[in-house]
Amino acid sequence: MKTECSVVRDLLPLYVENMVNSETEQYVKSHLEKCPECKAELACLIAEEDLTVIKKRSDENIDEARPLKKIMKKINRQLYTLSYFLIIFFIFLGFGWTGGENLMYNSLIMPVVGIFGYYVFRWKAVYKVPLLLLIIDMLVCLFRLTDIELYSAFLWTLIYSIFVFVGILIAFLLHFAFRKENK
Repeated sequence: MKTECSVVRDLLPLYVENMVNSETEQYVKSHLEKCPECKAELACLIAEEDLTVIKKRSDENIDEARPLKKIMKKINRQLYTLSYFLIIFFIFLGFGWTGGENLMYNSLIMPVVGIFGYYVFRWKAVYKVPLLLLIIDMLVCLFRLTDIELYSAFLWTLIYSIFVFVGILIAFLLHFAFRKENK
């Protein structure tokens, strides 16, 4: 609730009883023309209804929104699960292409990994995704899924981590640009 609304609502009982000076009366009138919530509260006062009618209506709206919130939470969990899967898939795909002719596609894949990592981990993606890169790199080398030596695999992990940082930075800038204003 805005400060102006709370001041006007404090003045409404006096306004109804005509116990305010002309300047305050003018202030309340101008606010009531702009604010339908305060106008509804004035109507409640005039009709001698309980002031909690408006609050009860908002509680009813909250009750109606609960099933929608459950559905949104479920969808959000599914998106996080899908993002985890895509991170791991793209990392394996990238390391699989490291030894072949599709190596240059990793300059596109690894920033996408960073973007998904930022979605899942926020700023913790800065260290979690490169750590995941290193773990998957060790698994790829351990099971000989590519023809890369361990030393060059570490080097590729470092290079891919730089691309991941670029993706995290892109995701942060998009998040910053499109964030919701709380005002």
